[in-house]
Amino acid sequence: MRGFFRMDYPREGGAGGTVILTDGAIAGWDTGGCFFRGSYADRGMGIEGELAMDFPNGGVSVTGETIAKGRPVIRMPFKIANAARAEEMVLSAPQVDIAVRLTRVSAL
Repeated sequence: MRGFFRMDYPREGGAGGTVILTDGAIAGWDTGGCFFRGSYADRGMGIEGELAMDFPNGGVSVTGETIAKGRPVIRMPFKIANAARAEEMVLSAPQVDIAVRLTRVSAL
């Protein structure tokens, strides 16, 4: 799965960002002040991976949690159930799964 995507996810006031997936690597940012990078692998029709989420100036995570400046990197697993459609990425946080809508902006 390769591409440049717009992300939208539910949070009070709305939230989103951008993400690039290419050759097993993932990187992006979001409006909550998060910069992330990670890796992924094919798992049948979908993909699974892990993100390293960094909030260098603090911010608000995809779960709505306020993140203090200087907090260590947060690790979060994710999966995309149907990579052929690539419309929904599910971030698997410890207490809740967050559905993130992906809109392909461009192929790479």
